[in-house]
Amino acid sequence: MIVEESAAALRPHLLQPVATIGNFDGVHRGHQAIFARVIERARALRGTSVAITFDPHPLKVLAPGRAPDLITTRRQKLALIETSGIDAVLVLRFDAALAETSAEEFVEKCLHGALALREVYVGANFNFGRGREGNADTLVALCAARGMTAGKVEEVRFLGSPVSSSRIRRAVRAGEVELAGELLGRPFAVEGEVAHGAGRGKGIGFPTANLKSRSELVPQDGVYVTRTIASDRTLASVTNIGTRPTFADQEFAIETHLLDADLDLYGQPIEVSFLARLRQELRFPSVDALVEQVRRDVDRARAWFAANPAP
Repeated sequence: MIVEESAAALRPHLLQPVATIGNFDGVHRGHQAIFARVIERARALRGTSVAITFDPHPLKVLAPGRAPDLITTRRQKLALIETSGIDAVLVLRFDAALAETSAEEFVEKCLHGALALREVYVGANFNFGRGREGNADTLVALCAARGMTAGKVEEVRFLGSPVSSSRIRRAVRAGEVELAGELLGRPFAVEGEVAHGAGRGKGIGFPTANLKSRSELVPQDGVYVTRTIASDRTLASVTNIGTRPTFADQEFAIETHLLDADLDLYGQPIEVSFLARLRQELRFPSVDALVEQVRRDVDRARAWFAANPAP
């Protein structure tokens, strides 16, 4: 997949381009439906499928206090878009100048002029242009006036409500990682590097990888069944999120115990996918009581994996 940060750099790679536009945070099932439409149309035209996205998220520029915690890092987002089958991504830097660009100017200068799009498809709730002045219907009209085809892709619904990034954020913050996984079409995951911790997990017989997360969004404090990608392997694991209240003076941490592997991961990147919530984080009256509970957590995690084998 080609990734460029300017329309001029991307244009030579495009043939009969068909595009979509959006933040695509989470690359959830709704986004995937839009990508599928774009890919289908690009193939019909023997052309290039393109996703146009923004960095940083517009609200981080326009209203930092209201900016959401992102579901995916930039690396995760681009990797997921590539997995969807999109041929090229244009990552536009969102700044004050872009924020002041009108809907008509964006279509004329970027979509029609710089990229020479043949077709463009967006979600039904799409907004763009200065002050969010344009919507999907605006896009359709502006494109039609320039000989381009534009269309709306209807929202994807789950359990009677639309799939959306905000709904996924609420689910993750509530610890409802199974619901988040249904909305995403895959487990919610955080990524980062393994850092040195206090070493208490190893001391009680359950060594952990202490994740220094690059992800903005993390699940509610608690204990989860997880899968961890480390050293090019996907490993069954149990992950604790929180402050480890049984011990004094502990800071927030994301700690992952690999069930069937003993790897030296210090300084290495890992990604932890959250599959099911086991319990809330608790304060135990003694270290022995904590160890007994961790054993039960590990047993329950093994039972979950036995009942839910990896595809």
